[in-house]
Amino acid sequence: MAHGQPSTTTTTKRYAVVTGANKGIGFEICRQLASNGIIVVLTSRDENRGLEAVQKLKDSGTADGFVVFHQLDVVDSDSIASLADFIKTQFGKLDILVNNAGASGVELKQDNFKKCFEHGKGWVKSSINYFVSVLVQTVEQCLKTNYYGARGMVEALVPLLQLSDSARIVNVSSMMGVLQFLKDFKDEMLETKGWPTEFSAYIVAKAAMNAYTRILAKKYPSFLVNALCPGSCKTDMVHNIGLLSAAEGAEYAVRYAVVTGANKGIGFGICEQLASNGIVVILTARDERRGLEAVQKLKDSGLSDYVVFHQLDVANTATIAVLADFIKAQFGKLDILVNNAGIGGVEADDDALRASFSSNEGAQFGWLELLTETYELAEACITVNYYGAKRMVEALFPLLQLSDSPRIVNVSSSMGKLKNVSNEWATQVLSDADKLSEERIDEVLGKYLTDFKEGTRKTNGWPALLSAYILSKAAMNAYTRIIAKNFPTFRINCVCPGHVKTDINFSTGKLPVKEGAESPVRLALLPNNGPSGCFFFRKEESPF
Repeated sequence: MAHGQPSTTTTTKRYAVVTGANKGIGFEICRQLASNGIIVVLTSRDENRGLEAVQKLKDSGTADGFVVFHQLDVVDSDSIASLADFIKTQFGKLDILVNNAGASGVELKQDNFKKCFEHGKGWVKSSINYFVSVLVQTVEQCLKTNYYGARGMVEALVPLLQLSDSARIVNVSSMMGVLQFLKDFKDEMLETKGWPTEFSAYIVAKAAMNAYTRILAKKYPSFLVNALCPGSCKTDMVHNIGLLSAAEGAEYAVRYAVVTGANKGIGFGICEQLASNGIVVILTARDERRGLEAVQKLKDSGLSDYVVFHQLDVANTATIAVLADFIKAQFGKLDILVNNAGIGGVEADDDALRASFSSNEGAQFGWLELLTETYELAEACITVNYYGAKRMVEALFPLLQLSDSPRIVNVSSSMGKLKNVSNEWATQVLSDADKLSEERIDEVLGKYLTDFKEGTRKTNGWPALLSAYILSKAAMNAYTRIIAKNFPTFRINCVCPGHVKTDINFSTGKLPVKEGAESPVRLALLPNNGPSGCFFFRKEESPF
C-alpha cells in the first residue's frame, strides 16, 4: 500500500527505491537521497513503522513530495510485484535501487553481546554460543532476505531502470546465497564441508551478493552496479554496537574526478595520487592510444579499480560534451575537476634550448633566439589553456553541483602573475577584483591577439617572452577568482606546481612529477571549509 504520492513529472525528476528503510542505514539513505532532490520510495515490511519513518523525515525538514512510503517484504514476490506496479504507474521509470534490507541469520543474546563490548573486549570467537543462537529458520530467512530478496528486486525493477539515462543499483552489505550451504546446515555438516560457523549464513549471503553484483554489472553495462560495506554502524542488527552512526554509514563515499591532459607529466601524476586516495579518476588525453597506455600503466601499478580513460580535446566543444554525457551516464555526478591540459604557445629547438638552459643555470639568456612565437601558436595556446579550462567548467558544472564536496583545481603558473603581464592596461583590468568579469577577460585576450596579428604586440607593452602562455595563465587565474566568488559552496583554486620537469618546458624543470602533482592533489582534497578563490605557489598561498 502506497502513501504520499508526489505530483512531479518524470522528465525532470529522479526516483529511488530503498529497501529496509524505516530505520538505521536505510532510513539515512532515504534522508540523504531526498536532500539531494531525489524522490525516494521508502519501503519496509511493517506499514505503521514505514509511515512513522516518512513522517519523521518530513518533521526533520525533508520537503513534501520527496519521500513516499510503500509496503514491501523482499521475500514475498507478490509484494515486490505490487511495488513495481506502483512505480510504473506513478513515475514511469526508476533511476536508483538500493538493496538495503538484511537479516543477520542469528538471534543475538542481547545482554551478553552488549556486556562484551561495554568492557572493550570485542568479539570472542571461542564463546560464540554465549552471544548467539543459530536456528534453521534464521539461516533460511537470512539467505532469502539478503540475497534472494535483493535478486528478486533487481529482476522485477530492471525494466523500469532501463528507462533511466543514469540507472544505479547499490547492494548494501549483502551477497549471493548458496543453496548447498542451507542443506549442509540442516544436515549438521557445516564444519565437515568447510563452511564458516560464526554468522555463516550472513557471510555466505554477503559473499554471494558480491558475486551477483559483478554478474549484473557485466549483464547491464549501461547501469552502474556496485556492492559496498558501509562500515561498522550502530544499528538494530547489532544492538547499536558499532563505530559509525547510521548517517555516516549511509554517506555516498565514492568520489569521481576528471583530469585533463593526463597521459603524461603532472596530469598523470595527479591521476596516480588521486586514485591512490580511493578516488575514481577519469584520465583524459587527446591521443587515445597514449591515454590508454597511461591507464594501463596505472593499472599495472595496482590502481585498476580507480582509473578509466576517456578521449578529450579541450579545444573541441564536441569532445567536452561527449565527456560530460559519459560522466552523467556512468557516475551520475562529479566531485573534482582538475584543469591541467596546457601548451606553451611556442616552438623551440629542443637540443639548443636544453644546452642554453644548462649552461646558464636557468637564466633567460638566449631564449628569445631559441623560441619561436607565431600568431597561430599564440591563438592555440589561449584556446587550450584558458578557453579549454573555461569550457570544461561550464560543461561539467551541473555534475559538480550534484557533489557534496565540489572542487575545481586550475593548474596555472607563476608566470601568469600580474607582475609578468607588463601591459599596464591589461594588468589594471585583471587586478580589479571588484569589476572583474568574464567579458573583461575576453577583452584583454582579444586586444592581445589583435596586437599580435597587427604586429604591435611589443610596442603596446605585451610580454616579450612566452607572451601567450603568460596571458593565458593570467586569464585562468582571474577566472578562478570569478567563479569562486559566484559559487561559494565550491572550493575553487589555481596553483603553480613549481618548476617541474615536463614536456611543456622541454624537461628543463628541477622538480620531479611526483612533487609537482602533490600541490594540485592537496587542493582537490581540501575540506569543505578550505580556502577558495586563491592562487597557490606549490603549498603556499601567494598573491595574484
